[in-house]
Amino acid sequence: MSISLSDPGNEFIKEIRPTKKQEDLLSLPDEIFEVLFGGAAYGGKSFILTLLPIIRGWYKANSFRGIILRRKFTDLERENIRLSKEYYPKTGGVYNEQKHVWHWPEYNSYIDFGHIQHDSDVKQYDSSQYNYAFYDELTHFAQHSYSYLVGSRVRPSSSFNIALARSGSNPGGIGQTWVHNRFVKGNENGYKIFRDTDTGLLRTFIPAFIEDNPYGLEYDPLYAEKLKLLPDAEYKAKRFGDWSAFKGSVFTTFRPMKFPSEPQNALHVISPFEIPAWWPRFITIDWGKRALCHCLWGAISPDRRVYAYREMTWKNKDIYAWASEIRDINNESNEGITSATLCGSAWQDRGQDTIADQFMKYSGLVANSSENTPGSRVIGLQLIHDFLRFENKINIKSRESFYDMIKAQEIYRIHGPAALENYKRQFYDEGPEENLPVLQIFDTCKVLIETIPNCIYDEKKIEDIAEFDGDDPIDNLRYFCKTAKRLLMGETDKLDMMSKVQQVIQKRDETSDMTAFYREMERIEQQDRMTVNDCIPVSRRSRFARMRMN
Repeated sequence: MSISLSDPGNEFIKEIRPTKKQEDLLSLPDEIFEVLFGGAAYGGKSFILTLLPIIRGWYKANSFRGIILRRKFTDLERENIRLSKEYYPKTGGVYNEQKHVWHWPEYNSYIDFGHIQHDSDVKQYDSSQYNYAFYDELTHFAQHSYSYLVGSRVRPSSSFNIALARSGSNPGGIGQTWVHNRFVKGNENGYKIFRDTDTGLLRTFIPAFIEDNPYGLEYDPLYAEKLKLLPDAEYKAKRFGDWSAFKGSVFTTFRPMKFPSEPQNALHVISPFEIPAWWPRFITIDWGKRALCHCLWGAISPDRRVYAYREMTWKNKDIYAWASEIRDINNESNEGITSATLCGSAWQDRGQDTIADQFMKYSGLVANSSENTPGSRVIGLQLIHDFLRFENKINIKSRESFYDMIKAQEIYRIHGPAALENYKRQFYDEGPEENLPVLQIFDTCKVLIETIPNCIYDEKKIEDIAEFDGDDPIDNLRYFCKTAKRLLMGETDKLDMMSKVQQVIQKRDETSDMTAFYREMERIEQQDRMTVNDCIPVSRRSRFARMRMN
C-alpha cells in the first residue's frame, strides 16, 4: 500500500511505514462503521489509529472533527498526545495545551483529546459532532461509554461525508465481555464483516500480534520474552491476544444510563428524589480503617423496589468517627432506620469491645451481622444479579387450588412469615413483574456506581468476583441486597397498608373532606385488624384474604 497516495505533498508521510496489518486497516472501505484493531500487545494499534486522520488526509477536509479517547487523561498524555506532537505539527497542526485540541487553521479542522474516566463523563460530549472517533484500549471502557458516543455523536457533516469509529485494544478490563461479544465472537481470526441486525451498520475485527509489528521488534527484540514476567492470564492476553484468558465483566446487565435499543426500564442509576418518610429505611456497612469503609442507605417502596439513596465513605478513620457521623446524619435527616447490617467480621473477638459493639455505641443503632458464611459471597452475587435484572422471567402458573387456612396458620406459627409467603405463592399465577429492575441507585452514590463495572470473575473461583483494590462497595452491595430481601419478605403487608393511608391523606389534602378522610381511615384500620386477628399476614389483594373478610 502506498501511503503517499493518501496525502500527497507531505514529506513526513514517507517516514511512516505501515505494517501489513496496519495496511489492512487503512485499506478498509469507509462504509465499515466500526472496526476493532489489535488483540495482542505491541501490534501498533495506538500508533496507526492516532495517525489515521493524517494518513488519510481527513484533516484537510473543511470543518473535519475527530476525537481520540482514553479512560484516563494521564494515559493520553503518556502516549497519544506525545505521538501527535511528533507528527501533527508537520501538517500545519497547532496544539492548544489548555483545551487539548489540535487545530488546522487553513482547513478549520480539529482533533480533540478526551477521556471518560467516570461513566457519566460521556455526557460532556452531548453538544459535539465527530467524523472520526478513536477509542484506545476499548476494553477499559464500559459499553455505554462507547455506544452512547458512537451512536449519537459520530455522524457526517455537511462538508465531509465520512463518519466512523475505530478502536484498539488488548483483552482484559471492565469492557472485556461486551467488546469480545461485539467484535471477536464468531470472528476470532478476523476480517469477517458483520451487519448489525438492529442498525444495519457494518463492523469487523482485525487481529494484530507482536509478530505483525517488525518495526517494534527491531526496537525491542526481547519484548515477547519480557511478557513472561506477567501473571499467566495477563501473559496470554497480551502475548497471544487470548480473549478467553479473562472471564470478563460480572455485571453485564448494569445500566448507569439508557441504551436506545433497550427496554424503557433498562436503567439502574436515577436522579435523586425525596424519599417518603413512611418508606422502610435501612443501612449497610462494609467497615474498614486502612481499607475503604463504605456505607449505603436504602429504602423500600410500595411497589417493592429498593433504592440506594445515600452513600458515605471513609478511609483511615476510627470507628467512633464514622459511626458518630452516621448517627448525626440519621438524626439530622430524621431517618427512622429500621435495620442496620454490618460486615460479619465486626463481631470478631479482639480482646476488647468488638467493632460491632463500638459501632452500636457511637451510631445508636442495633446492628445485624452480614453472616459471611461459606458460600455467602456467591449467594450474595446471585442476589445482586437478580436485583439488577430488568427483563421478566417466564411466568409460572399456579398448580394449587385449595388454600388450607389451618396449614397456613401452622406454617406461620412454626416457621414464620417468610415460610408463609412461600406457601402463599403456590396459589398465585405469576404475572408480569412490574418493579424491574428492583435495584435503583441515586446518581449521588458515585463510588458504588463506578465500582460495579470494574468487577471481573475470579480465574479459580469461577462463580465469584476476583478481589481487587477498592472492591469494598461490592461487598457492601451484597449485604445491601440481602438486607433488602429480608425486609421485603416481612414488610409487604405493612407497605400495602401504609400506601393506602398515604393515598387517603393525599386525597384529604386535595379535597379538605374530613368526613371522607375519617371514614376511609376507619375502613383501613378495620381491614388491618381483621388480618392481625387471623395471625396470618396475607395480602388483602389475594382471593383467600377476601374470602376471610366476607
